[in-house]
Formats: sequence, C-alpha cells, structure tokens
Amino acid sequence: MTSFYHGSYVRYVIGGLGLQLRRYRKAVRRLFSGPKQPRSILELRAKVEALIVRRDWKGLEAGTNEMAVTADHNCDPELMQKAGQAFERLGNFARAAELRLSARRLRKGKSANEWTGENLESDTLLIDLVEDDPRSLGRVIRHARLAGAAAAYAQSATIRVEPRLVSILQRTFPKATVIPAQQDVVGDKRATFEDLAWVFGRDAEKLAADFVPLRADPELVETFRKRYRSMTDLPLVGLSWGSKSHTKDVPDFPEWARFIAQTPATFVSLQYGQIKPALRRLRNGNDARLIFDDSVDQMVDMDRFAAQVAALDAVVTISNTAAHLAGALGVPTVFLIDDNFQTAWPVTGDRTPWYPKGIIIRKEGRPWSLVLDEACRRLSSILTTLSDAPRGR
Repeated sequence: MTSFYHGSYVRYVIGGLGLQLRRYRKAVRRLFSGPKQPRSILELRAKVEALIVRRDWKGLEAGTNEMAVTADHNCDPELMQKAGQAFERLGNFARAAELRLSARRLRKGKSANEWTGENLESDTLLIDLVEDDPRSLGRVIRHARLAGAAAAYAQSATIRVEPRLVSILQRTFPKATVIPAQQDVVGDKRATFEDLAWVFGRDAEKLAADFVPLRADPELVETFRKRYRSMTDLPLVGLSWGSKSHTKDVPDFPEWARFIAQTPATFVSLQYGQIKPALRRLRNGNDARLIFDDSVDQMVDMDRFAAQVAALDAVVTISNTAAHLAGALGVPTVFLIDDNFQTAWPVTGDRTPWYPKGIIIRKEGRPWSLVLDEACRRLSSILTTLSDAPRGR
C-alpha cells in the first residue's frame, strides 16, 4: 500500500475498501454473535446513509430525528451517539448535546457527583478531558475552552488531559490545575466532554461569541516568527496535507504542488511523521517555498508545535490535529473537508462556532483541484485583510 505521505488517492481507495470489508465483518459478527438489531433500526441506518450520500441535509434532519426517537425507545446508546453527531453537523447543537449526554449516561450510568452547571462554592471540580485513544486530540482541543469556562464555577478545579496538552492548557487557564491523564485525582464534582457541551455548547452563536483562544508560549512564538521571517518576505502559511486515517479523502501531491506554486506565500510544513519524500514532491525543486522545521515534533511536544502554528499568518489544512489546534489558537485557517460524514465539521455554511476565525471549504463532489483553487482565493482574501491591519490576534 502506498503510504499516506505519498499517494493519497490510492491510499483513500485502498483504505476505503479495507474499511468496507471491516464493516462487513463487524456486521456479520453482530448478526451471529451479538444481540440482533431490529430490522427497523437497520432500515433506518440505511435510509440515513442514503441521505448522506445524496447530501440531502433537509431530509437527513428528519431522518436523524427519527433515529434519535428510535434510539431513545430502544435505549440504544450507540444509535443515540450517532444521532448526536449528525445533529451537530446539521447545526442543532442543543439536540446534539442532549443526545450525547443521554448516550453517556446509558453506557456508564449517571454519577451522583456529575456536574450540571451549578456554582460550586467550597466543592472541587474535576474536568476529565481524556480520550480512550491518546492520539486522538481533536475533541480534546475543541472542548478545552469549555473546560476553562467550567473551572470558573469552582473554587478549585483540576483539568485532566493527555500529557502533551498540559503546558498549553495550564498557560491558558492559570486558575485551574492541569494534570496529565496518568495522574489520579478526585473531585467533589466531575465534568466530562458531554457535561461541558450540555452546559456551554447548546447555542452555536453563543459558542462562537464566547471563543477564548488557547495561548501559546509568547517567547517561543516570537522565536519562530523571527526565524521564518528571516527566510522570506512573503506571508507565512502553515500547511498540513495528510492523515493516517484511511477513511479520509485528501488532495494528492500534484494538486498540492500546484496549489503551492500558484499561491504567493511561503509555506511551513505542519505535517507529522517521516515526510522528507513528500517534501521533495511538494517543493518541486523550489525548497524555499516550503519550510520544514525539524525542531518541532507535535507527537512529542505539543506546546512547541502550538508556538510554531501561532507564529504563522494563516494555515491551510485537512481535518486533523493541526486543524483543531490552529482553530483553537485563533489563527486564520482554511479547513479542507471531504464528503465523508464522520467528523464534527458542519455540512452547510463556511464557519464553525468552535473555531470562528476559520473558513470551511467542503469538497461537495468536486475534483480536489477545484477545491484548492477556491482555497487559494479564500487564503488570498485572508492575507490581504491581515496585511491591511496591525499585526496581532
């Protein structure tokens, strides 16, 4: 198989076939070894999938509501979670938060010390932002500012996160104590992702208006900025092009190389992993157009990566950790979103309340070359606006 740094289309097709095979095997296992889903649920899932393929968002809203009612009737937390995810993408944040919280309570029960938004006087609050997969940071980064808001409700608050995020969250929310996931701690009250979304994330407009950016190390930001500015007079634009996820459809290298060549900017690689072969293809003989800084490794030091991103004028990225971090830092970002339905990006409009300084460009059945042409136009508008304003975010 071609690696995700070299042939994204081939990877996408092969990965997609593998995904379908895994889904088939999973369905067979459910059929013969687990509780059978009622035919009505299977038919409902098929109906919803068909609506997604057609991008019939009005029909999907009705189908998702039917899914939610069915999930509630059958006490099915998995179906309830899927309905919640769909409602968020459709822009109904209140219904999404309600369903996700109900799904969590069905799976794990409602805890007696669950925080529901009340003011805590002498009680301590534990805010648990730990994912089962420590490599998956998108939801953690997205909800981090809600954890900061929750901490203000308690005299003493502790936020648990994956170790790579401890420094940046501690700097952003100095009144809370931020600890790594491996450290045990207790609190009189406890809040999870679902609790935070229920308290703070039910109104999309308020969610956008209350945006608080994460705070990168200002000294590191200035160090990166000076280093990159010494290399170019052009705007500095971060670029992240790949993912190890086989479910993502992303532009291939000739399309990215064309985008870089036609854009009046100096790009800075925000891509993780062994990418030197990819750099050769993307630079296309012009090394100065794409900076690779090997002093940064987001898999080891997320705080340093955050400073690198914050030092840039803008970012162009597919949906990955770089996208969520750039959005959460308040850096103007162009998000390139494929036509799959697994992510948290909205299906209509070009904004998300999670990252109000970002612009969403969806594929919508187009060739990636046309999507990148649009990205070039939108990026040019962003950079023009920045050049006309005093620096500072």
